[in-house]
Amino acid sequence: MINIYLSTLETAEDKIKFGNFYTKYRQKMYSIAYNILHNVEDSEDAVHEAFIAVADNFEKIKKISCQEKERYIVIIVRNASINIYRKNKKDSEHLTELDDNQPTVNINFFENIDYQKLLQTISELPLIYKDILFMYYVNHYTTKEISKMLDISMDAVWKRIERAKKLLKEKLEKGE
Repeated sequence: MINIYLSTLETAEDKIKFGNFYTKYRQKMYSIAYNILHNVEDSEDAVHEAFIAVADNFEKIKKISCQEKERYIVIIVRNASINIYRKNKKDSEHLTELDDNQPTVNINFFENIDYQKLLQTISELPLIYKDILFMYYVNHYTTKEISKMLDISMDAVWKRIERAKKLLKEKLEKGE
């Protein structure tokens, strides 16, 4: 199976690094997937989808720290698992269309907030919002890259970012 992922990489150095990455994280990824899906085959599919996303974005991934890589793989495999779970249950949630009437949150609001307080408040957000903020603002992934990694539309990425900022702003305003 690893040969499929390696075929997407160009340099021998990247193939070696990816091989090490694969060996180091495959069991953890499988464990995460199995805890969500409770099914061997579906868990393997989720890990496979996650590794495809990793291979497609390996140029950026190899540059981030080990701790951030771990967080990244948790996000990717968890989302792949949830997507499979939803497909299997035929209980997919249809994301709402972007509502042009909804006010957007001004990002400048967050520039005047104490950094530690901001980090603390972000850590209290639901995972779906915490992850999207982490990927977009900390790892500087584009909405297109996030869309591809999480297997959701670019509109859904923007909507989650907007909702996350809105919820974050509400929490910060209540705390002041």
